[in-house]
Amino acid sequence: MIRVLKWIGAGIGFLLSGVLLLVLVVLGGASLLYDLRAPVKPSGGAVQDTAQYVTMSDGVRIAVEVSLPQHMQAGAKVPVLIKATPYWRAYGLGFLGKALVELHLIDAPADPDTPMLTERGYAVMAVDTRGTGASFGSQKIAFDDREIKDYDELIGWAARQPWSNGRVGAYGFSYRGMLADRMAGLGNPALKAIAPSFDFTDLYLVLYPGGVFDSYFAKAWGDQTGLLNRGVVPCPGVICHLIVAGPKPVDTDRGGALLAKAIAEHAANYDVDACGRAAPDRDDKVCTSGKSLIDVSVLAHKAQIEAGRLPTYVEVGYFDESSPAQALRRFQTFSNPETLVIGPFSHGGYRSTDPFRSRQDAADPSYADQVGRMADFFDAYLRSDGQAAPENSVSYYVLNGQIWRTAKTWPPPQAHDQAWYFQSGHGLAATPPAAADGADAYAVDFAASSGALARYRSPVDLSKTGYPDRVVQDRRLATYTSAPVAAPVMVAGDPVAHLVLASSRPDGEVIVYLEDVAPDGAVTYLTEGLIRLAHRKAAAPGDAAISSDPLHSYLSRDVSPMTPGKAEQIDISLSPIAALIRQGHALRIAIAGADAGNLERLPAAGDETLTLERNAKAASFVTLPVLNLSQREREGPAPKAAGG
Repeated sequence: MIRVLKWIGAGIGFLLSGVLLLVLVVLGGASLLYDLRAPVKPSGGAVQDTAQYVTMSDGVRIAVEVSLPQHMQAGAKVPVLIKATPYWRAYGLGFLGKALVELHLIDAPADPDTPMLTERGYAVMAVDTRGTGASFGSQKIAFDDREIKDYDELIGWAARQPWSNGRVGAYGFSYRGMLADRMAGLGNPALKAIAPSFDFTDLYLVLYPGGVFDSYFAKAWGDQTGLLNRGVVPCPGVICHLIVAGPKPVDTDRGGALLAKAIAEHAANYDVDACGRAAPDRDDKVCTSGKSLIDVSVLAHKAQIEAGRLPTYVEVGYFDESSPAQALRRFQTFSNPETLVIGPFSHGGYRSTDPFRSRQDAADPSYADQVGRMADFFDAYLRSDGQAAPENSVSYYVLNGQIWRTAKTWPPPQAHDQAWYFQSGHGLAATPPAAADGADAYAVDFAASSGALARYRSPVDLSKTGYPDRVVQDRRLATYTSAPVAAPVMVAGDPVAHLVLASSRPDGEVIVYLEDVAPDGAVTYLTEGLIRLAHRKAAAPGDAAISSDPLHSYLSRDVSPMTPGKAEQIDISLSPIAALIRQGHALRIAIAGADAGNLERLPAAGDETLTLERNAKAASFVTLPVLNLSQREREGPAPKAAGG
């Protein structure tokens, strides 16, 4: 019996070995076929997808990937859309990846926007920015002058290609969007329009929102870019690394020798986390770059960008770190003709972040529709000359109203400020407190957190961004809640908190949350603002030119410790929002002194007590920009049809 079992076991082992060998042979053959497959050519004769180096004036080779429309006719010339990235312009497939793609078991990993745009008749030119991917060079800081100069040369190169009509647009989200912003300041006549989305005009406030170090983002983004710069895909598991081998080499680099040399040069890149942590004030220089974060920000190049008068199309999400505040500040202060869309989108626009709808809801409009609208915008400027620039407009989604509105200015022109005052008994009301004295002491709970899907993580995690019912977290905070509103209230604009506050410590952080409280007690996050107390000093005239927060400069000259126990007036900008507070719901202001897991703890150790004044002599309050409602908005959204 034992001998029979051994024979059976041996037979099964032999069979499994044979199956494994067969699988390896099939995969190996498929991988070989992938490598031997001829490039696809449109009817026009040009290779549809090409990867090559373009040598810059300083000798550095930059890797570009050109994707042409599939159905180009011979001699056709098409407009070019350029997107540049530090996150690899294209993926180089490993043994398993090549085999699975060849066997049509998976699609080759790629940005989804490229085929959508080539289908619309655009050539898409993806670029590994200097010091990343398959490009040579290194970075002492992102967005330095030499990196940006590359795009003047690359735009000219794209305009001269035989398949190009000589008109170029620049687009992309996040880092890609910021490069598009900076391209607009080059004065290159071939660049006709830009579409930067989910971007940031003020890099200091990305790394230091309210002057508080975004420790999660800095560490996660630093780790991610560190792996990418070493040619390692930042995903867990062996299978992932068998599918993606690293950044895609250019077509002539069959053995990967040039890619290896380029990656070796990336070892000189700066350390995002360490260098960022060492520059806590806006004007601090970043490691050995000789530049501060404001020096390389879009805001510092306003004059050059305005000089080009390029039409601009922008999309941002309400809960995408500080992107909405920065985008709207640009809309308010830059003279370029701009179409701005702000809604409940995750970073990149892939998912819905509407806290009043199902967490499974897709982005609305969908990602494909967002790309389509951007292509519609480019059609007006890249197909021919002479299209008039658009009038400025901002289309904004009203949370809990499920409706879109459009205005020519932000805040919307009909908005008026309404003050809501902190009251005794942790109340909130539209009338000032009458008592001569009154204050609340709050012992900061350093375990308080806005969670693992907080806005501070979205630029690096590409997460949905979500704030589950805040009831439990609010028990850790100082809260002020209004009576249920007798009629709906629409907030649309930039809320501001005006606090009279004392701290028991010389430094700390104050976070102000605006929330909706439903009749059943559910608490929904709407927006927030924060300040590091050492950066509380009010901005001086002219500081708005260097800060997307008009209330504070964050300059080293303005850093000042608090006098423990001494109350001061402290103003805090909250991120812009449009939301409907329905009849029977209440408004809540919640005050925190920490966001564990997201922001750096201040002070680093020990206890802290914040004392909030709420009396006739020293009132703490929040101003909310309020709009009058249409009949439809007062009644709420129409119910969806069955199956709709």
